[in-house]
Amino acid sequence: MSPVLAFGDDRSEAASRCWEWIVDHRWDGWGLEIITAEPPADMHPVAPEEAELHPWQPDEPRDAAEGGFSSVEHLRAEVDPRIALIARPWDLVAIGPRGSGFLKSLHLGSTADWLLREPASPLVIARQPGPVTRVLLAADGSAHAKRTTACLAAIPWIQDVTVEVVAVDDGQIDVESALTSATEVLSVSGAGVTTVALHGSPTRAISERIEETTPHLVAMGAKGSGGGLKQLVLGSTTAAIAGSTQCSILVAHAQGDDDA
Repeated sequence: MSPVLAFGDDRSEAASRCWEWIVDHRWDGWGLEIITAEPPADMHPVAPEEAELHPWQPDEPRDAAEGGFSSVEHLRAEVDPRIALIARPWDLVAIGPRGSGFLKSLHLGSTADWLLREPASPLVIARQPGPVTRVLLAADGSAHAKRTTACLAAIPWIQDVTVEVVAVDDGQIDVESALTSATEVLSVSGAGVTTVALHGSPTRAISERIEETTPHLVAMGAKGSGGGLKQLVLGSTTAAIAGSTQCSILVAHAQGDDDA
């Protein structure tokens, strides 16, 4: 089965920026599902088929021709967008940084905060349009960081990207192992890879590195406490960086037996 990108579309300006980010890349071999979701205005009950994602045709559909997708489907549901965006196990979900429905604040309130805390699928918050050629990947050897690395390596335009793998020696991780593990996965995918070992507070060290190198995308693992979606929490470093950086960000959470 082909991998699938889900795009959360509320027709806001931020969603349009995210759309530009999507079509600024080639997604050859991937399918695209464009998700529109909104609860009924008066919160009246709706038929089950309307509350679940179902095909529909918007009046002005997004033009996906430049993205190289193998298939494009528009889906709609009369339901909270947070529910719609975890309805299926997508290979990647992309949303904008702010919007009338999907995202309401840059500091990760509402839907953004919820999705980052409970990323059932790897999540990109696309803040700026334009092709990604520089990525900073935070590696700490955790299952969450490893899933983020695997997601990054699977993106079809990864061969056009240089990834700086950053590990911070805070006395709690094996820096050499974290750097080596991530480098091996990314190198096989065809990405250019460099590594950097930093010291001190992970939040401060990574934030300063982002300021120095200005990557187009920052990739990090979300930290979880296990026990399913209701017990997931966003790691403090990831939360701080996701809420402050002007870069687009990719976050993933380990699943099932890998959540350790």
